[in-house]
Amino acid sequence: MRRKNASLHQAKDEGPLLDRREFARVDLPACAFAFDANGNDLGQVVETSGGGLLLNPCSPFARISLAKGHQLILTVLEPASGNKTEMAVEVRYVRSNSIGLRFR
Repeated sequence: MRRKNASLHQAKDEGPLLDRREFARVDLPACAFAFDANGNDLGQVVETSGGGLLLNPCSPFARISLAKGHQLILTVLEPASGNKTEMAVEVRYVRSNSIGLRFR
């Protein structure tokens, strides 16, 4: 689902905020967790889009082991259904409370 650029409004005195996302984000209502190729838990997948994923890191390991531009194979596990999905991703950013990943 692609989107064109759209203006979003912050507080009245801050002016418009330009949304440059190419794809709309979708919150995940069910639990899904991301693991690297070694089985290390990187965190919970909280949003997805046609372009990538947003993780809430589970531990300092996830923030330390991933850096912007790092490419890896990720496995997403949905415990309720047992579904596992493997995908190639690139780290777009790492923050204290989120990790942004782009599909390759």
